Amino acid sequence: MSGPLAGLRVLELCGPMGQYAGKLLGDMGADVVKVEPPDGGEARRVGPFADDVPGPDRSLSFWYWNTNKRSTVLDFDREEDRETWRRLVSAADIVIEDRRPGELDAAGMGYAAAAPGNPGLIWCAITPFGQDGPWAQFSATDMVSLALGGAMMMNGYDPEDAPGAPPMRGHGDQGYATGCHYAVQGILAALLWRGRTGEGQFIDCSVHEAVSSTTEVALPYWFTQQVNVIRQTGRHAAASRTERWLQRAADGRWTLIFGVGRDNASWKRIKEWFQSKGFGRQFDAPRFDDPAARQPGRGSPEAAEIFAELQKFIAAHPAEEVYRGGQERRQAWGVVRSPEENLADPHWEDRGFWVEVEGEGREGQPVRMPGAPYRFSATPWALRRPAPKLGEHTAEVLREWLGFET
Repeated sequence: MSGPLAGLRVLELCGPMGQYAGKLLGDMGADVVKVEPPDGGEARRVGPFADDVPGPDRSLSFWYWNTNKRSTVLDFDREEDRETWRRLVSAADIVIEDRRPGELDAAGMGYAAAAPGNPGLIWCAITPFGQDGPWAQFSATDMVSLALGGAMMMNGYDPEDAPGAPPMRGHGDQGYATGCHYAVQGILAALLWRGRTGEGQFIDCSVHEAVSSTTEVALPYWFTQQVNVIRQTGRHAAASRTERWLQRAADGRWTLIFGVGRDNASWKRIKEWFQSKGFGRQFDAPRFDDPAARQPGRGSPEAAEIFAELQKFIAAHPAEEVYRGGQERRQAWGVVRSPEENLADPHWEDRGFWVEVEGEGREGQPVRMPGAPYRFSATPWALRRPAPKLGEHTAEVLREWLGFET
């Protein structure tokens, strides 16, 4: 088994909220056992499904969020299975769960009961609002987490694009993913501590706090100036309106332009490019020489004039030419791509980013999914196994972890 976490045993008792944490550990080599009820967890009922046919082993969402895991079915309505859970916990290095605070402890199945017999155990509880406080027992979805955490308030449109538009939610379970990233950071830090002291610990991971701490400029503006940021189309929220980053090219596609000539060397390259095409003749004037005057968001007439000329330049050229030309001149410019365009991206192809995954209904017809978001030179990432079928590894795990005869 490969990966920097090879040899670690992880129990995961998670639905959509916490499952990404288990995937991250499993993708890094840990032996992650997903414990599910007999009818399967909630995550198996999230579409889309293979060939649009629902089923516990056909959720494409589940296939992605649960690679490199094994599935064991336990029925917690049966005392026999509750005891099996306790024995699995005693054999584990790490437990990840996203149950309500106190639910497992009330049944004698939580950290309080397990820690004395397994002092090196690292237990990470991922919940909407943490283990204590007035909101501890409140429920939340990913959308609620993004709303209460502040992220939604920063996403939306300029008034001229959508007058009176409400805040917008970014898709992709970003709130849950943010909470899981923080959970994994906590687990890795706890592993370092255990390596030095032999001591495990309990990690209380609040999705609400994770989301709230990643609202970029909103918190600094409020803490330092008591100013709320305003939403803008396709660019960072800000305390005041900034120049548009999204510009439509001659072929109708959108480009995203992040800054123009932030230093004099790059400004020279951009200016010469524009002028060779008949644009920006006025840019040789000394008033454009100061980088601070050229930066968007500062209200300078020079920045407004640069972006007005930029809009004309982009409108006269295809998006790909603008993107490539900007990148050749060391500008952070890009094209707004559709999902199908990304699937055919030659850069990702060259890096071997995609993986092919088969499952029920797609035998011999694998589904393409994102692979590793990072690369290790000494312990390569590997898709060791696709997402498990419900209960696929119950006997195998009980034999390997607990010595059960099968």
